[in-house]
Amino acid sequence: MSPAHLACGSVALFLVVGRWSLSRVAGGDAGHFVLEPRVWVVALACAVAFAPIAMPVRALPPRARKAGIALLVFVGYLVLTAAWAPDFTAASSKAFELALIGMVLLAVIRLLPVLSAREFSAGMWRTLVVVFSIFAAFAMLRTSDGETRVAVLGGGPNVFGRNMALLALFCVNTLLVGRTRALAIFGLGVAGVLVLLSGSRGAMLAGSVGTVVLLWVHRVRPTKLVWLALGSALLVALVATFTDAGQAALAMFNERVVRLTFEQEYDSGRSTLFDQAIALGWSAPVYGQGLGGFGMHSALDYPHNIALEAWAEGGAIGIALLVAAIALPLEAVVRRRGKHHALELAAFAALLASAQFSGDFYDSRGVLLFGLLAVLQDATVGGRLRFGTNA
Repeated sequence: MSPAHLACGSVALFLVVGRWSLSRVAGGDAGHFVLEPRVWVVALACAVAFAPIAMPVRALPPRARKAGIALLVFVGYLVLTAAWAPDFTAASSKAFELALIGMVLLAVIRLLPVLSAREFSAGMWRTLVVVFSIFAAFAMLRTSDGETRVAVLGGGPNVFGRNMALLALFCVNTLLVGRTRALAIFGLGVAGVLVLLSGSRGAMLAGSVGTVVLLWVHRVRPTKLVWLALGSALLVALVATFTDAGQAALAMFNERVVRLTFEQEYDSGRSTLFDQAIALGWSAPVYGQGLGGFGMHSALDYPHNIALEAWAEGGAIGIALLVAAIALPLEAVVRRRGKHHALELAAFAALLASAQFSGDFYDSRGVLLFGLLAVLQDATVGGRLRFGTNA
């Protein structure tokens, strides 16, 4: 494995490891940042990307340059808001996490002279699929009664559900491009069941949005869409009828979606958090309350909505920079700018949808990374970036 491909795996692991620390092995929840694997994988990716002998510095094509600048300015401004945050301890913790995201984005851009954006994405997905498959295997070994939400290795069910949604999207994309269909169908069935067993309504929405984007970007014909729908319905019926996991998944869907969401209109307190974030943003509408400011005025640390978090803690400037950061990948989705990066666009759209109901800035790092990769692939010819051109 080349150093560049090792960096691909490191970036993929950065999306997976979250805030887990070795200190938890000793029974604690806090410890020095050196004990956090996310720091190791970021350090490895940057060590490869910025090694003096790695590659020459080259100019990016215009679209890629605009995307990179917009993302880095958004992350950089959020770090800057720590300067007027009400609680420096909370702000410094979030600033550290945002700095990790910025370093990964820089490493990805820096690696492009060695690996094309398409090769980089392929390397990332290979690692993600292996890790997600291991997660799925652990989860399937557990029994579920349809009431207890499933998660693995100490992670939360929302994060687990989001990961399984990404695995399901990979399988759908594999089916659409006509590769290893039997394995992809099996993987889609397992991943779909686990998304439901996670009980995460955000993950369910993310998987649905991502699938729609895949069908849209791949320009699936109506006749093929009908066959896909019939095949999916048959797969769901077989899994629900002949497996305990399928029956538990349906029970979880009925509980979390049908009963709680539609019948009881239960939103897990999201509407209250949203109202608090909107009101807090209006108290400092230009530049916001600063990093961690929401947690000082609410029972929770973040409003579970990336846009409202940007508004509450970064003000109108934060919202404008967020819109700029996601504008180019959103444009690529709308204009269906190439099948070769459909999976990255679908992952971007899925995680963006999930970020409207779950997680904070760090939890939404996949939105920024997949958005960047999609735009970078859009600026390729024959798989290689057109450095220094205006085409």
